[in-house]
Order: sequence, then structure tokens, then C-alpha cells
Amino acid sequence: MTNSAKHLRISIALVAAAAATLMLLMGGNVKPADAAKAKCPSFHVLHHDRIGTLDLPAGYYKITLLNSAKLSCASASKLFAEFLQDYDGKLRKPWILNASTATFSRGAGSDVGFKVGNSGSGGKGGTSTPASCPGYFTVLHNDRIGRLKVPAGKYRITLVDGNQRLTCKKAALNFKEFLQDFDGKLPSPWKIKVSSATFYRSTNPKIGFNINKAYGPDPAPKPSGKYARCAGTFRVLHNDRIGALRLPRGRYYITVGTRVPLSCKSASSLFTRFLQRTDGRLPAPWKLNAAKARFRAGPGGRVFRVQKA
Repeated sequence: MTNSAKHLRISIALVAAAAATLMLLMGGNVKPADAAKAKCPSFHVLHHDRIGTLDLPAGYYKITLLNSAKLSCASASKLFAEFLQDYDGKLRKPWILNASTATFSRGAGSDVGFKVGNSGSGGKGGTSTPASCPGYFTVLHNDRIGRLKVPAGKYRITLVDGNQRLTCKKAALNFKEFLQDFDGKLPSPWKIKVSSATFYRSTNPKIGFNINKAYGPDPAPKPSGKYARCAGTFRVLHNDRIGALRLPRGRYYITVGTRVPLSCKSASSLFTRFLQRTDGRLPAPWKLNAAKARFRAGPGGRVFRVQKA
């Protein structure tokens, strides 16, 4: 072996030894480069919300990926929209939340995830800002819209861009209408992208929404003053009445009082029972105010109202 070859082998060995020493000094664990992190377009939270102990006032939020090689901005936005429904902070496994750092990760110590933070602004002009709609949309039967299969169950609706002229209420009405278009031929200018379950206007792709199967129980009702509307609707099967309160068949919103706790599930159960009292004589301490379609359990007690959807 020549002297030059020996010197080359010695140089390589020294470099390897230096690298090993550096690894030991760093605790034997080299973290991914900061370049792996990536900032995504801002996300619009429409209402004051919370995920467990993480408080999220209405506004625009920046999403930062922990490792852009393992999670995309589109996936992070969909996950954030999903987690906004988990008001109790219990995310579907294996996802966990570190509320102190507003970080969502796929298990303890995983770099698959993202963190959120209030952007402190109204969003950047020209930037897409997805917006998660409150509550769930219920599909009663296995359905389809062209090649897009829509199994029965609950769905989240997320606006493609919350800055555009499309409300959550309008998106829900559009989705209900599109479910009638089993052949996939939507009214112009609406189009569908089956791969992402996205409905958009061909004249402006930012005006649209996507749907995703929802996990877990219905989200808590969204507070609004003294009352909070429950997610979904209650279906009255026949033209009915409770005393002087007439209830034509159809779907109804249930709104619960916020001063004295009453769950949406309990209110629905009570409404079902009261529909059997056609004479209007409710079990004590419940009273009916037919003019306001309001049911109250005595002065200052639990209360809920119903309204035709």
C-alpha cells in the first residue's frame, strides 16, 4: 500500500471518529434539521372554540409542520378541522395534544404532527385560509355523488377558503342538494374533485368545501349568549302538537340554555317524551311556553327551545 493510500484511510477514520464523538456529545440523538419544519397557509377558526384545555379564540391561525417530509399542509388542515370537534380534548388514537405548546403529534415523541398559533392578523391577501364549520352533518343512508361514495354517518364540513363568500350554512345546504345528484352531475358552476371529496365552483376554485368522515361524539353546542344551538337536527315524523304548540313534520333545531347545564342528548330525549303529551301537560317541573316554543324546568331551571329548520 502506498503512503498516499495510508494517509487517505487515516483521514477517513479521523472524520468518522469525529462524527461519532459529536453524536455522543449530542446525546446520541441527532434531531431532524430545522429545514424539515414548514409553515402552512393560515387556518380560519370561525367561532371561539376549545380542544380540551387549549383555548382557541375566533381568528386566523398559523400551522407549522413538525416534519414536512412526513405530513402535508393539506393533511394538517384536515386534522385541525377534525380536532376542533373534539372539544373534550380526547383525540382519536394515536394522536395526542400538548396544550401548553399547542402541538398535535402522532404519539409521544413523534415528529409527525403540527403546532398552531394565532397569527395575530386577518390572514394574508391571496392566501387560502381553510375554515372548519361547527357541528356535524349527518348522512342518513349509504349514498354516492357520482364516483364519490358517501357512507351513512356524520361528516365535518371545511370551507376551502374562509375568506370567500361561502358560509357554513350555505355549504351544508349545497351538500344536502348534491346528495340528490347521485350521477355526479352538479348544478353549474359546481364541480367535484373525488380524490379529496372537495366541491368547488369552476369560476373560482377557492369558493368551495370538502367533507371528511367525523370521529367521536357530536361536538358540544356552540355558545351564543343565553342559548347554544345543538349540532344536527331533530326529525318530527308526523304533523304533531304539544298543547298549543303545533309542530309540522320535518326537521327542527334544538337550542339549549347555557346558564343551567343541559346536554343536547338530554334535550333531544326530553323533546321525544314531550311529543307524546299532545295535551300539553308536561311532567313536573317542566312548563311549556308555546309562543316561544320553549320548555323550562321551573324558574331559573334547565331550558331548551325548538325551531323549524
